[in-house]
Amino acid sequence: MSGTSQLIPLLAGHAVVSALFSIILAVMVPGRFGIRRRYALIMIFSFIFFVPVFGTLGMFVILIYFRYFQRFKERTEFNTVSMPPFMAESGGPAPGMGEGGAWSRLRTPALPRSMRLKALLAVNAGGGFNSSRLLQMATCDSDDEIRLLAFKLNDQREKVIGAAISKALHSLRELDEKNERRHLFRTLAFSYWEMVFNELNNDLSQFFIEQSLHYAIQACNTEVDDPSLLILMGKIYLRKGDLLQAQKFIKQGLERGAHRDRVIPYLAEMAYLQRDFKALKQFFVDDPLLRYKPGIGPVAKFWMG
Repeated sequence: MSGTSQLIPLLAGHAVVSALFSIILAVMVPGRFGIRRRYALIMIFSFIFFVPVFGTLGMFVILIYFRYFQRFKERTEFNTVSMPPFMAESGGPAPGMGEGGAWSRLRTPALPRSMRLKALLAVNAGGGFNSSRLLQMATCDSDDEIRLLAFKLNDQREKVIGAAISKALHSLRELDEKNERRHLFRTLAFSYWEMVFNELNNDLSQFFIEQSLHYAIQACNTEVDDPSLLILMGKIYLRKGDLLQAQKFIKQGLERGAHRDRVIPYLAEMAYLQRDFKALKQFFVDDPLLRYKPGIGPVAKFWMG
C-alpha cells in the first residue's frame, strides 16, 4: 500500500476526531468572551488539526484556565465621572424659603405641619413650571392637610387661567377690529400654553397645545414681528417634537429682537436632541454670561467644561 493511500485515511480520521473534540471545546468557551460558537469552532479546529498534539493540549489547558480560574474583577470599558453640580442635592432643609428651601421642608415629614404648610404656600406664590411641579409632588404627600391644600392650590391655578381663556373667547366673538382681535389671539395663545407649561389638567394637554398653536398662528398672521409670539411657536413645535419648525421660529424670534438669554437654552436643547454636542457647546461659549444666571448657569458651566 502506497504512502498516499495510507495518508488519506489517516487525515480523514484525524479530521473527524479533531472536529468532535473541537465541538466539545467550543461549548466550553466562556460566554463573556462574546465569540460566536462557529468562529470558536473554526479556530479550535485549526489548532487541533494542524498542531495535533500540542495544539490540543494547549487549547484544552487555556479553556480550563479561563473558564474556572480567571476572574475579571473590573470592567475596563466603563468609566466614572463626577456628578454635575446641577444634580447635586442637599440632604437637609435649605436655610432659605425659595423653591429649593420650600421643597426641602415639604419632603421632610419630621418637620412641624405648620412649617410645611407655609412652605407649600411659598411654593404656590412663586409661580412658573417648577412651582407647579412641586405642587403636584405635594399632592402625593402622606399628610392629608398638605395633600388637600396642594390639590386646592392646583385647582385655583387652573381656574384663574380658565377664566382668562373664557373671557378672551367671549370678547373675541364680539369684536371685529383687527388690532383688538390680534391682542385676543395673543392672549389665548399664551393662556393655553400656560395650561401646558404648568401641567394643569394633563388629560387635555394635547388639546391645549393645539389651541395655543392655532391662536399663535392667528396672531402672527396679523403681526409677524412679535418676538414673543415667535418664541412661543418655537416652544410649541419643540413640545410636539418638530425640531425643524421649532428651530425656524426660535431663530426668527432671535432675529426680531428676542433676548439671547431666553433663546439660547431652547437652541441648546434642540442641539442636544439632535446629538449635535459641538453646536450645543458653542451656544454656551458664544454667550458666556449664561454661566452666572440661576437655573441655566450650572448647565452652561457643565457643557463649557
